[in-house]
Amino acid sequence: MLAAAAPTMTSCDFLDIVPDERATEDDAYKDYNAARGFLYSCYGFMPNPLNGSGGLDLFTGDEVVSPWEHETFANFPKGTFTPANPVISYWNTLYGGIRQSYILKNNLHRVPDMRGEENEFQAELDFLIAYYHMLLFRCYGPVIIVENEPDITVDPSQYLGRSSLDATVQFIVRKFDDAINSGALPARREGESTGRATSVAAKALKAYTLMYYASPLLNGNAKLAGELKNVDGSEMVSATYDPNRWVEAKKAYKEAIDAAEAAGHELFTKVNPLLMQNKYPKNETLRTLRMLNSTKVVYNPEIIWAKAGNEGAYSVQYKSTPYVSNVAWGGLSPTLTMVRRFYTKNGLPYNVDPANQGKSEFEVVNLTEDNATVEFANASDAMIAMPNKQTPRMNLDREPRYYAWVAFHNGLYELRNNGGYTDNNGFAIPEEYKEMRNNLVVTEFTKKGNSGRNGRPSDYSPAGFLNKKAVHPDNQVRSNGLNINERGWSMIRLGELYLSYAECCAEAGDDAEAKKYLNKVRERAGIPSVEQSWAMVGKNPTGKDLVEIIRQERQIELYLENHNFWDMRRWLIADQYFSKKPHGMNIEAENVQDFSQDVEINFQRQFLDAHWLLPIPASDINNNHNVVQNPGY
Repeated sequence: MLAAAAPTMTSCDFLDIVPDERATEDDAYKDYNAARGFLYSCYGFMPNPLNGSGGLDLFTGDEVVSPWEHETFANFPKGTFTPANPVISYWNTLYGGIRQSYILKNNLHRVPDMRGEENEFQAELDFLIAYYHMLLFRCYGPVIIVENEPDITVDPSQYLGRSSLDATVQFIVRKFDDAINSGALPARREGESTGRATSVAAKALKAYTLMYYASPLLNGNAKLAGELKNVDGSEMVSATYDPNRWVEAKKAYKEAIDAAEAAGHELFTKVNPLLMQNKYPKNETLRTLRMLNSTKVVYNPEIIWAKAGNEGAYSVQYKSTPYVSNVAWGGLSPTLTMVRRFYTKNGLPYNVDPANQGKSEFEVVNLTEDNATVEFANASDAMIAMPNKQTPRMNLDREPRYYAWVAFHNGLYELRNNGGYTDNNGFAIPEEYKEMRNNLVVTEFTKKGNSGRNGRPSDYSPAGFLNKKAVHPDNQVRSNGLNINERGWSMIRLGELYLSYAECCAEAGDDAEAKKYLNKVRERAGIPSVEQSWAMVGKNPTGKDLVEIIRQERQIELYLENHNFWDMRRWLIADQYFSKKPHGMNIEAENVQDFSQDVEINFQRQFLDAHWLLPIPASDINNNHNVVQNPGY
């Protein structure tokens, strides 16, 4: 019936949850604990959103650049993936998860005592079946719909082919609805059940599916519709734009938001002092934004669904920490494109803000007590750079998220020092600021600066910036390495729902509602409302202008949260950004004047016409002649 769903069982095989070396299928259903282990194995097919070496969507957009172009993920910005070598492919993994979920669904009745949780298990399995189909849909567009446990003995001529896009989305929505309407899923989870399905997560993922379906990539894309036909020549994607898709997505997001808020989810706005010992940054807005993605899941009311557990040695925190004194890797760098996306303190794009007119963003500025301190829209102020040094003008008077999430030349990187940073200058902090020395680093990105390349082939910042987002300020840099604070990883949070809802509202013509929810995110970010900001240049954005503003807000707020890779595709603009080599500062310069210029980084980048969708592995196309390949491969 389905070649892709044939049992290619790995460590997630349901028999692996039974320790007895003579395990049989019956052992998987012998009691509640065995069934729960089987259920957990079904979750094991989920992609790891924190995989820093082999993840599909963490470091693969245009937000960051790193020196680790040899790692698996780098094949995606390079555009070197093919059907014969898809590099990272979810096709077989996710269909394996779907098959395993159906096996348990069909056999739960065999478990002698389910402790009253059979309906909850069934709802979780419906959730996983929907979620795995949704991930496949996002990767490949129309996919094979698996409505029950595949029969692996069926003749190959009877294998299922791909369904239409409409049928794919309808099935995903129906399965999420089955999980939601069962009434068996809790709205929130905590403790050891963190990461399992909830009714709120199901509503959020249903809404996300509908938003993706409504977006330009799949809504009215005549080129894709003309090229993607089924084996029998039938249409898989409609060429006709349907504005009602945005209306349906808007409705679904409002239901998800209402459910999330009713369950106690709210924007993260206050740092528990017990969870952050570092007194820097002192500004409360910066502390909140820095800890938004660094607070443990259990203490963060904004997080709706998360991956629990540790991130490992090759993900965000290790790769982002300054290299100073040979201790850390210091190479995960926001690109100049990403740096320019962040707003000014007035909540406007840098080149739109009247305060910057006639001034070069690359002008080298002497830092003083005055200009190294920024007063934000909420009337709070923060020291953002080290006085008596120099920095490019672009780093001054930016929004709080910029200072919370980006380290720049002679800016401040808040970390705890425990013998790891030992240079003679107190890691670039003068004597008069010595109280900072155990709590932050002043990052220098010129060639011989403390975070500069200095001839290294790896472990350097290619663009002359460093990421700070999701890096805990209490991480301790020791002489023998880095001690990090683990926190899990948010996969859905309320701020994302607000921005997705705002986008759907704006696309559906409800500008007032769009601005209301957009402003909730802006307020937490410490910038003026969208009305106040754009009034500074005599505008009141509506319609498509408002959509563009919401998109930029999303790129900022959800920076480095697994969205850029997908958003640029669904907005049908990835070819404008992903095909260009990244840009940054001149990191080979030994002085700030030469450092402060726009330099193209000589890393291969390629976005072909085929890359809007990912390739189905050639081996699966060869095994199932009822499945057509995506266009261009």
